[in-house]
Amino acid sequence: MFMKWCFSLFILLCCSTTLSSKDIHVEYFVKTKGITIGKLVWNLKITENYYETTIELKEKGFLSGLYDFRGSYATFGKIKNKLLIPSQYSQSWTTKKKQRDVKIYFKDHKINELNLMPLEKEHPRISYKNLEGYNDPLTSFINILLNSSLSRTIDGRRTYLMEVKKIQNHKKIFISEYTNIWADHKKNDLEYLEVFQNKRDLLPKKIIIKFKGSIFYLINN
Repeated sequence: MFMKWCFSLFILLCCSTTLSSKDIHVEYFVKTKGITIGKLVWNLKITENYYETTIELKEKGFLSGLYDFRGSYATFGKIKNKLLIPSQYSQSWTTKKKQRDVKIYFKDHKINELNLMPLEKEHPRISYKNLEGYNDPLTSFINILLNSSLSRTIDGRRTYLMEVKKIQNHKKIFISEYTNIWADHKKNDLEYLEVFQNKRDLLPKKIIIKFKGSIFYLINN
């Protein structure tokens, strides 16, 4: 589902290369085909040695019956040498038909524990506890936009590589090496993400997401 993908994995954060202390609140409209379908509220706190961020997402407008979703996301961790290293990531996602919760605990940049609700009935296809150097989606995005060229990512249900290319006045992020932890397929409906930001701002003004051939926009007015 588009909204789950985009905002558990690729709900996005752009940072400048300077990690000064900041406490920021930004609101985005979520649009597709010229229609506003949702609202995203992003809070970020970042200091010299610590970061935390939370996101709240919900449907909006007369299409809420069609796009019925609510999501909350949070991550926090340490900063070492301008690299963000996660300690804990959580995600809660609700639609008309289902609710899913994910919690990932990290230790020494490894996955220490992974909890899913409802419990997953399948056996994992990969040994995710052996993965090293992986980040949650939000931390991956911050690191990539702090000039890391790529970041390996785990969101609780899948792993993938996020890699960035700079194109004129913005950055384009590609997803590759996709693996589903709990199923025997490598289906990846997310094609790419584009991020536009002003040099003076920490968070982006606009994010474009291409998913299953459709274009979605996150716009900060």
